[in-house]
Amino acid sequence: MSILLSQHKNSQINDLISGNISAIEISNVLSKSACALLCEKITKRNSISSGPGLTAKIGTSLSSHIYDKASYFSNAHNTNQFIQKLFSNTLSPIDKIHQILEQLFQKKISTATENGMKYSDCIIRIHKNGDSVHIHRDNCNFEMPEYTVSKYRNQLSAILYLQPPQSGGELKIYNKQWSKTDESLRQPDFGYSCNVVDGIDYTKISPTVGNLVLLNPSFYHKIESVRGKKHRISIGFFFAESSENNLCCWS
Repeated sequence: MSILLSQHKNSQINDLISGNISAIEISNVLSKSACALLCEKITKRNSISSGPGLTAKIGTSLSSHIYDKASYFSNAHNTNQFIQKLFSNTLSPIDKIHQILEQLFQKKISTATENGMKYSDCIIRIHKNGDSVHIHRDNCNFEMPEYTVSKYRNQLSAILYLQPPQSGGELKIYNKQWSKTDESLRQPDFGYSCNVVDGIDYTKISPTVGNLVLLNPSFYHKIESVRGKKHRISIGFFFAESSENNLCCWS
């Protein structure tokens, strides 16, 4: 179940962490005009590459470097610099998301570091006509034990929608959390067999411009097929509790 953020935000945050709810949606985090300006800057850049489960991205993801730390941190350094320049002279969506999270969780947030090396600040996802993302879940505690972030508690995900497609592209969240026994249904390339959520209820969240979604990524989820010439553009990262008073984020 996903819900809109209400005046009972503290209990909702606890429910998100515990898995009583799968996601929280926060409306109008950025204006349409601010999102349009950011999308114009993003689509004019030529540093778009491919990645697991998606067609195009700007940024570096940990899931692409599970067994190659050196390459991950090298790429993270380069893409962080690129994205910082990309968002210069305009409102940084990363800063805006950080502000929201600090208010909600009453904790300071910063990008995770390891041995003096900085993790990737975020990833910008660009889904074009016909693109979709197969059923998957995200759990660095299980999959990435060699990275410091795998030791942090209560991993969540933040996704800010900058541009919706003409149609489609909904985030479909199934009311089922991952368990280790599900690994028998894992697919070699990416994600899981549809059988892992057979008969399970789900919620759909439309990629509404300017809205922020906080997701408990242990719930199985997918992105429905995008339709039309208008790209689905979002920016996001994972975050977790690195200490009692601090959150760390990464992508």
